[in-house]
Amino acid sequence: MKKALLMTFITFTLGLSLQAKEVSLRVAYYKNLFGHIHKNASRYSQSLSTIGCGHPIKILGVKGREIVSGDFNKVKVGPYKGYIDKKYLVRKKPQCFQDRYPRFFDNIGLSLTDMYYWGKLYDQYIYGRSQVQ
Repeated sequence: MKKALLMTFITFTLGLSLQAKEVSLRVAYYKNLFGHIHKNASRYSQSLSTIGCGHPIKILGVKGREIVSGDFNKVKVGPYKGYIDKKYLVRKKPQCFQDRYPRFFDNIGLSLTDMYYWGKLYDQYIYGRSQVQ
């Protein structure tokens, strides 16, 4: 009994020490008007937070390589760790509508719910040309 308990403890401790630690590799910026940090690497997954254009995002990685799941990067924004589609991230801060026309944007009076729904719209929008003839 003692040997089994000792072996379990050693295995658990060794497993924790071998587990790779996520670190911030670089900062990227969100390029659309509004968007979401998702719980899983899917545009249909639960939203952890809503973000706006130009928001700085830490790209997470292990051993110097980005954590990528399909088309999604693992990111950290504030207290949230989640996933954002790679096509919405850029290396330099983009020219955002909110920054170019701040008085107009502030007078629109968008609520947090409005921002959430606009972000969901961007998640569902499919980019490209139509193949319909």
